[in-house]
Amino acid sequence: MNKRLITISVLILVAIATTVIYFTLFKHDGKTSEKSQTEQTMVNFKIYLPSSNSTVVKEIYLQKESSELKNIERILESFLSELPLKETKILGIYRDMENVVYIDLSKDFAIPQSMLQEYLMLKSLYKTLKENFPWIKDIKILIESKEVETVSGHISIASSLKEAVEEN
Repeated sequence: MNKRLITISVLILVAIATTVIYFTLFKHDGKTSEKSQTEQTMVNFKIYLPSSNSTVVKEIYLQKESSELKNIERILESFLSELPLKETKILGIYRDMENVVYIDLSKDFAIPQSMLQEYLMLKSLYKTLKENFPWIKDIKILIESKEVETVSGHISIASSLKEAVEEN
């Protein structure tokens, strides 16, 4: 009877030890794979920023979203935070069937600035989106949900931002 009790006790202890070891390793692997998934979804994006007489590039890392429009929104938020337009809000981002992206911004985006400053800001915005999302055919800027002729009075963006900033 004693041998039977000892054998059952040993089997129970082995079962408990095996269970504890299994769940400890399982939880550890779960954390590791969760971290790997997060690391895998971090993507390198480039944002172009206006400087005194040209554009400069800055690399940022953002977690990739499943929606392309959400990725565009996050990049635009980073872009706008680097400019003196920090009050500018993104009111909406839309994509049509021809892959033209419409960016609806608050009126804070349309600030007075020189022709060179306006050109470099528009060029930086265009290059930032075009380089990170090559499928974009063109970009239209809306201010308070309305199409505008110009942002600061110098460069016409009525027909196409691409035409306004691309060098032929």
